[in-house]
Amino acid sequence: MRRFLIMLMLLACLPVCALAAEGDPLLSVDDLLLLEDSYDAFLNELEELIIERGLLSPEEREAWRDAQMGDFYQNGGYGSILANYMPGVLSYIREEETLMQLSLGMPDGSTLYVDTMRRYTPQDSSLSGLMLTLSMMDEHGVPLDVSFSFSGASGVFLKWDAIESAYVSVGATALSDGETVVWSDQTPAEGAKNPEISIAILDPATQETLQSAVLTLEVDGDGYRVDAGALRVLSPT
Repeated sequence: MRRFLIMLMLLACLPVCALAAEGDPLLSVDDLLLLEDSYDAFLNELEELIIERGLLSPEEREAWRDAQMGDFYQNGGYGSILANYMPGVLSYIREEETLMQLSLGMPDGSTLYVDTMRRYTPQDSSLSGLMLTLSMMDEHGVPLDVSFSFSGASGVFLKWDAIESAYVSVGATALSDGETVVWSDQTPAEGAKNPEISIAILDPATQETLQSAVLTLEVDGDGYRVDAGALRVLSPT
């Protein structure tokens, strides 16, 4: 209620503004107020994601939301936001901070999707390891109810622990119903082999293996790279 009253007071103090003119780099108060509901919905999803990834503890959730909404009202309520195009700025983004999605057609016509990062460097990564979020769709694009099993000859797997508010090691194997699993390892030694992560697609009721795939990481200096062709079907032996 207190936050709602403060918001009303802020809005009551807003000057009457027209929408920014076409081509104007400044977004006006009215422009920003049109985004308020969408921004609030975005923050709801963002909160869940960053808590899941271990970037925000549940205890700090309310304070984080207050800070984000305060920034929105300061910029959108008292002034404007500059939308500035900076040519070439994306060239400064590290691959470790860039998401990618791999897809793989399976023998039964379904498709396996893996959301991950383009690169993982253990010595300076801000994350716990290489994030792996899997999903499966049938030939019509309908999500399939499956589980996943991960295993690897090197490294360990981590999963989010709500009690610890952190990713914790679960060992050389891990199970997932679609939630993010993290693969973590030390900085590769000189001449190290490319690590492989085996993925088994399971029937969630019986845990029977339905299909299998393998994700091959490329040793790249002091880290591991994920290439576009890193995911392939693992044929039964």
